[in-house]
Amino acid sequence: MSTIRALLLALLVAGLTLFSVANNSFVPIDLGFIALQVWLPLLVLAAFLLGLLPVWLRLAADRLILRRKVSKLEAALAQAETDLAQARVELLRPPAVRPEAPRTSDTGPEAPESLVTPVQVQQPHAQQPQAQQPHTMPRPAPPPGT
Repeated sequence: MSTIRALLLALLVAGLTLFSVANNSFVPIDLGFIALQVWLPLLVLAAFLLGLLPVWLRLAADRLILRRKVSKLEAALAQAETDLAQARVELLRPPAVRPEAPRTSDTGPEAPESLVTPVQVQQPHAQQPQAQQPHTMPRPAPPPGT
C-alpha cells in the first residue's frame, strides 16, 4: 500500500512540475482594494489549499469527536471488566459456613414430637389467573384467484 501511495505522490509532483513549466507566467488579480501580479502555479496551489481547508477542518473535528467517544467507551469497558472480575471472584468464593447455635427455648422445655399434631390450613379456592394468549395479527385474505 505504501508503494502505491509513493507512486501516486510521485505522479502528482511530476504533473504539478509539468504544469508549472508549461504555465510559467504571471496573471493579474484585482481584489478591489489592491491589484496583484501572481505567478500562475502559485495561484493554483493557493486555490487548492484554500479549497482543502474546510474539508480538513471537518475531518479534524470528526476525528476529535470520535477520539472522545472511543475514550469514553474504553473507560466503560474497563469498568465492566472490573465488575466482571469482581463478580467472578464472588461466584467462585465458597459460601460462608455458619455454625449452628444450640437450640434453647426461652419459653420452657420443648414438647415431645409425639404430642405435636400438625395442623392443616385449608386455603380458599382462589381463581387461577388465565394465561393470556399471545397477540397475533389476523391474516389477510388471500388474493382472488389463488
